[in-house]
Amino acid sequence: MSKQKLTILQVVPRGGISKRTNQPWEIHTAQCVLEQETSEGKQILVGTINLPNALKDSAPGDYLAEFALQQSMEGKLEPRIVSLVPFGRPTAKPAANANA
Repeated sequence: MSKQKLTILQVVPRGGISKRTNQPWEIHTAQCVLEQETSEGKQILVGTINLPNALKDSAPGDYLAEFALQQSMEGKLEPRIVSLVPFGRPTAKPAANANA
């Protein structure tokens, strides 16, 4: 699995009814910026990626995204996000006089 810094700009939901199965479907696509290190330095990629249902409510912001290869409906191997961890957000520190 690979981890990369991912900035989600917006999550766009799409949905409908399948013509083949007559069942409802829903896809959440993240418009994002991916930063990755290569042998030539930092590379910036801008594009979209589908989010798994568990991450469909992710807010815009910076994340450390973990990717794994999965098989698409067409049989192709494609990267998929398997986890998102907030990136670079400060954590709360106890007050200096909390022991008083």
